[in-house]
Amino acid sequence: MNYLWVYLKGMLMGMADVVPGVSGGTMALITGIYERLIKAIAQVDGDFFGYLLKLKIPQAWRHVDGWFLLALFGGILTAIFLFAGVLSHLLATQPVLTWSFFLGLIVAAAVLLVAAEQSINVLHWLWLLLGVALGYVLSTQALFDLPAGQVGIFLAGMIAICAMILPGISGSLILVLLGQYATILAAAHQRQWLTLMVFAGGALLGLLLFSKLLKWLLAHYHKAMIYFLSGLMLGTVFKVWPWKSVAAVNLWPWQHPQPHYMLSALMIFGGAIVVTGLFYWGRKTKRT
Repeated sequence: MNYLWVYLKGMLMGMADVVPGVSGGTMALITGIYERLIKAIAQVDGDFFGYLLKLKIPQAWRHVDGWFLLALFGGILTAIFLFAGVLSHLLATQPVLTWSFFLGLIVAAAVLLVAAEQSINVLHWLWLLLGVALGYVLSTQALFDLPAGQVGIFLAGMIAICAMILPGISGSLILVLLGQYATILAAAHQRQWLTLMVFAGGALLGLLLFSKLLKWLLAHYHKAMIYFLSGLMLGTVFKVWPWKSVAAVNLWPWQHPQPHYMLSALMIFGGAIVVTGLFYWGRKTKRT
């Protein structure tokens, strides 16, 4: 695989992870690198550390698909540092239009993934419904309070990373529900390296633990997992719904003081077009 493509896909993941309600895992799944990502992370195992202890660095690097991970996470970090301020500004000044774009992106992504599987198995559709239900609960219900200070930031990293690699469940949204979103976004924007390193340490530990479970599920229940993950994406529609009251309650477009009917429709359509292009681009570049 051309690692420039991997880097660009990483940037798409990073941009998505900045937005509460949008998942970087969604971008990975759409662009065709999700399973390779999970497999590579899960390879950080006993063999990997054995290579490191024996100073067999090239073998350790190949074992975890090192160039792939370097290109991907390089793209993710680049996007977070470049676009954190821009996306925050758009969400603050043009919330209806910005959320409309992401609404179109998420719905189209779920539809494309389900359509590609072409399953008529009732159990698969039940997994889809379960995913929708779980996505709704996780994206609308407050979670729990974390300890103050660096311990809370470390735990937030552990929890949020599990969401970041799940399509549909936004790591940023989990940070909002944990009360840590503003802290981490400010740290990224203001280059608060200590906070970012503590958060990254928690994320790394959570990633290593959770990726092994995902790898096993995708290997043994691939089609059911795709339907479940697509359901998770659809379940977050309640969170990214563009028309909200001041109290963050979802409204019908005609109930909103500034519905922007035409522009919102264009943004929804634009999001769907973008994700369709990414889906087929991902399939094409996956083979190169």
